[in-house]
Amino acid sequence: MKPPPLPPKPVRRQRKDVIQTLLVILVCVALCGMAVEACFIYRLFTSKGNATPSDEPQTGMRKQEKESATTPKQKLFGEMKPSKPMAHLRTGMKPVNGVVLWHESQESVLYHVKHKKDEGKLIIEKEGYYSIYSKINFREDHILFSHSVLWVTSRYAGDEILLLQSSRLHPKSAKLGTIDNSYLSGVFHLYKGGFQWISPQLDLND
Repeated sequence: MKPPPLPPKPVRRQRKDVIQTLLVILVCVALCGMAVEACFIYRLFTSKGNATPSDEPQTGMRKQEKESATTPKQKLFGEMKPSKPMAHLRTGMKPVNGVVLWHESQESVLYHVKHKKDEGKLIIEKEGYYSIYSKINFREDHILFSHSVLWVTSRYAGDEILLLQSSRLHPKSAKLGTIDNSYLSGVFHLYKGGFQWISPQLDLND
C-alpha cells in the first residue's frame, strides 16, 4: 500500500498573512500622516485669520526667492536680517501732491531697498521678481478716488509705468464720510538702478 499523501505546506498562506499585515500597517501610517498634515494646515490658516490688519496706510515689497533655513545657533544671536530684499512701511500722514509719504519706525523693514522720505519712493538695489502691495484707508468725502502704484526706470524713455491701479466713483447721492480701504498687490520683475522706484499715489478729486 502507498503511504497517505502529505498535507500541503502552509508557506503560501503565511506569505499572504505577512503581506496583508504589512499593507494594513502602511495604510495606518499613511492615514496618520494625512491627519498630522491636516492639523498643520488648519493651524496655519487659523493663525492667518486671527491677525488683525492695521488701519494705517501701508506698503511693502518682497523679492520672490526660496527662503533659506536658519539654524538654532543663528537665532541665538539676536534678530536675523531678511533672507531677501524686503520693504514694509506705514504712515499716518495725508498725501502730499498726490503722493503718499511713508514714515519709518521700529516696525519698518528696509533691506536692500532704499527709501526717499521726501518723495515717497522705494528704490530697488537688486534685480528680481518682487511681490508688491499697497493698502490705503480713506474717507468717502470725494466723488472720485484713485489709488495707483507707479514705476519709473531708465530702461523706459517715457513717463512712469502704471503697475497697479484701483479707481472708485461714488455717486453724489451716496452717504459721505464713511471709512473705506483700497488694497493693491501683484508680482513684477524689477531692475536695479538709481533711477528706478515705486511710488504709491493717492488722488482725491472733487
